[in-house]
Amino acid sequence: MAKIVLGIGCAHTPQLHTPADKWEIRAERDARDGVPMWYKGERLKYAEVLEQRQHLDLQAQTKMEIREERLRKSFAAVDVLAEVFARANPDVVVIFGNDQSEMFLDDIKPAFTIMGCPEFENMPRTEEQISRLPPGIALADPGHLPDHDRQVFPGHPDLARHIAEHAIRKEFDVSYSNRQFHPDPGRAQTSGMPHSYGFIYKQIFRTHVKPHVPVDTNTFFPPNQPLAPRCYALGKVVGEAIREWDRDLNVCVIATGGLSHFVVDEDFDHDIMEAMERNDFEHLLRYSEGYYQAGSSEIKSWIAAGGAMQDSGLVGHIVDYHALYRTPAGTGSSTAFMYWQ
Repeated sequence: MAKIVLGIGCAHTPQLHTPADKWEIRAERDARDGVPMWYKGERLKYAEVLEQRQHLDLQAQTKMEIREERLRKSFAAVDVLAEVFARANPDVVVIFGNDQSEMFLDDIKPAFTIMGCPEFENMPRTEEQISRLPPGIALADPGHLPDHDRQVFPGHPDLARHIAEHAIRKEFDVSYSNRQFHPDPGRAQTSGMPHSYGFIYKQIFRTHVKPHVPVDTNTFFPPNQPLAPRCYALGKVVGEAIREWDRDLNVCVIATGGLSHFVVDEDFDHDIMEAMERNDFEHLLRYSEGYYQAGSSEIKSWIAAGGAMQDSGLVGHIVDYHALYRTPAGTGSSTAFMYWQ
């Protein structure tokens, strides 16, 4: 039987690969109410978030030397996860991630998609695609896209199909794909995989490319966003499928994304990480759905991955955490790094 031997939780925020002196590009957009502002479970305007958080003096944490130090420490944490992955040397990887209108456009946005493609390709954006991006987004492309040429990564159709069939038996109506979906290049912002997966290819796999199965969840976009308990339940089903798979292979489970953004809430993030460390999913599922919206919706990928690992006997380890603030209201991204072994 297959065995889950490693779990990884890793932020994939583009802010990590945006130079610290360029964060103002997104900061100006934040202050114009240019991104969804969810804080403490409520949707607010930028001015309302700023008013609620003035007493925290977050302006002091936007200084350039603090930004650069937190980037350095975050990169060091990514290095730790890459080393842990290389040492474990799993045979196959299951990645819980999400798409942000990169692969699934307005034509269709499945709630859950298990991808059983023989291979996955990632490639740089075209100049035309870059011209359609919001300001500042392309600056982060080196973090998740190839520098020059197309790259190809192996999938694992056998495991993907096994997971899908097991999910159906457990009454999960999942979407399944045996080829990579390439949206209309005239409308798409990228031609490769979503950045949640591209970040893992480039920052965690590095030279240790492994066959993998993306399990994509529509965390961002209504009306068919799965609720956090449903994501946890799917994770449990995926974990069961892996452990019942009649192949003598070692499996790594990865959660990509999160934690809180676009309003960073450090107390909430530490609570999430500590609950994940002690496998306390009852606690995680007590939060209202408003806490798991916008960028913070990617925490659902961590919850799903945790569900998959829960009965595998792994122990959680927090590597590091940082708040990348870009405005006095505390907008920006958090970077969280954990592994289970």
